[in-house]
Amino acid sequence: MSLLSIPKTVVDRSLQLTRVPLDLARSAAAAGLRQRSPEKRAAERQRERAERLRQQAERERRKAAEKRDAAAAEAERTAAAKKRTAAAKAKKAKQLNEKREKSAQLTKLEAREKSLEAEEGSLRAKREAELVREVAAKAKEDRKRDG
Repeated sequence: MSLLSIPKTVVDRSLQLTRVPLDLARSAAAAGLRQRSPEKRAAERQRERAERLRQQAERERRKAAEKRDAAAAEAERTAAAKKRTAAAKAKKAKQLNEKREKSAQLTKLEAREKSLEAEEGSLRAKREAELVREVAAKAKEDRKRDG
């Protein structure tokens, strides 16, 4: 060993000695993490499982809310469609009813017209009969006077 190598050896050894406590602490911490007690491991697993279950429950709640929203929207669309259909049927029924009423009024007016025509014909026939009676009476009177 030369005199020049002694300081180098001393420095290397001092660095190794200062590193040893850090290496020991790091390996102990790593070993401590790896070798946890069964109760701690079980508790950790339960915490992880609980977190997974909370996340799953939240996903299911969101999915159920989306389904409810979709069902409500569909119900609104269906109700609106039924309302439009009912309104169209009511409008059509109203139009048919108005048409029937107008047809009934027309039939009534036609019957009234026929009745008036018949009454007019009857009055005309009575007038003609009256005129014929008057003419006959006048002719009879004329014959009595002449004859």
